[in-house]
Amino acid sequence: MEIKTVVLPIVIENFESTVEFYKKITGQGVSITASHDGYQLKMVDRFVILGSVTGPEALEIPRLVDAIFVVDDLGAYWEILEKDSKRVIIPVNRVSTGIRFIVEQNDGKVIEYLQLDEG
Repeated sequence: MEIKTVVLPIVIENFESTVEFYKKITGQGVSITASHDGYQLKMVDRFVILGSVTGPEALEIPRLVDAIFVVDDLGAYWEILEKDSKRVIIPVNRVSTGIRFIVEQNDGKVIEYLQLDEG
């Protein structure tokens, strides 16, 4: 059971210009491109930039998320956090990049736990 990295979500309306800004300040390119739940995302370094495809309501849950913990064994974290968190916002589900869940932890932070697909 390991948190492999912590990623910061950037939820924004001007998607492409924000992606370009993070590429410039990090010196990195886009490593992941995906879309689901009515929004698109691009990962640049440790930042996931999210922009709506279907309308602002698609960003309601992403705006809540303080951080994304990329983990090696989502099931092990779910076993702990399903019962030991303030509330489950989204239970375990499949998204275009892997499997995830979102909880409000007892410390009040909203964290998305994500296990990326291999390959």
